[in-house]
Amino acid sequence: ELRSIAIPLIEALHYSHQKGVLHGDIKPSNVLLADDGLRLFDYGLGQPMEGLLTGLPRLSRTRFNAWTPRYAALELINGESLTPAADIYALACVLLELSNGKHPFQRLSARQAMNIKLDQQLQRPDKIPQLCWDALLKAIAFEPQHRSQCCTELLHAFQTPEPARRTGWLNHFSSKGTQG
Repeated sequence: ELRSIAIPLIEALHYSHQKGVLHGDIKPSNVLLADDGLRLFDYGLGQPMEGLLTGLPRLSRTRFNAWTPRYAALELINGESLTPAADIYALACVLLELSNGKHPFQRLSARQAMNIKLDQQLQRPDKIPQLCWDALLKAIAFEPQHRSQCCTELLHAFQTPEPARRTGWLNHFSSKGTQG
């Protein structure tokens, strides 16, 4: 079920980034599940990756900080520019919240949560494949240089089928090794 939402959501952000547009405020209330598919909307804080979009007002980030704190990357909270990596941080927060029903940092901002070690704070939900979990942990890194810089890693992780689980007598041999 998570994949049925995660893949279109990652694809929507990937498409946006390919077109040179940063979202700036990814959060659950900006994702709409419609009969004909998922919609990522409310680009009110969106910005172009390069230059300015003509005819649109720009918020002064020195006077006004409109990011949703629980989903904003640490660099945004610290007043730095919006980047693809900041969008990916917010996307990872949403996907982790979707995976287990609660915000990954108990609804704390990145600044408030940064002293919590991820491996102590976050527990992999049973049904999330390890490949997806690893990609999500990289996408939610507090430091942007340690974070995924584009959507392709997350997309690959969620599109990769889960390896078949060994059951029954095969499990017995794999745990003990093959004995002649």
